[in-house]
Amino acid sequence: MFEIDFATLAVTSVILLAVIAPFIYYSIKSKRAKAEFFKKFEQFTSGLNLSPDLREDWRNRYILAFDKAKNTLIYYQSGENEEKREIPLQEVKRVNVNETYFENDSASGNRKILDQLALQVHFKNPTKQVLNLEIYSSENYSDLVGETVLAARWAELINQQLTK
Repeated sequence: MFEIDFATLAVTSVILLAVIAPFIYYSIKSKRAKAEFFKKFEQFTSGLNLSPDLREDWRNRYILAFDKAKNTLIYYQSGENEEKREIPLQEVKRVNVNETYFENDSASGNRKILDQLALQVHFKNPTKQVLNLEIYSSENYSDLVGETVLAARWAELINQQLTK
């Protein structure tokens, strides 16, 4: 059988704790940040007297939501360039996905790399400027985690709501 003395057990426990501690710390920090993010969103929507029926968030930075009772689209972006929007859909003509690329010349050839992805909101009033709701920006993130699918799904969802 194995015989483990107290000193070996203590040293092993300390080493194990030292390895696990950063993961625990990051998990707690991430949960707090997400809770704060949702709290700020809830304050924003309750201040506008909106109650989202459908909501999607990504990267602990963006939220798209829809209040069916008031026929309103809600966009929330936290971070350095915080943006909060309430968009009544009765004013909207259509929504489409806008992708902006930059070209990367490399030894393997010319490559197009996604720079920005946004939902473009076109209004019925022609004097009202087109509104871009950022979904992804290469300035903030180096990779995509489903934002193209998300943007297409929300554009379709909003356009379906506009035809009702």
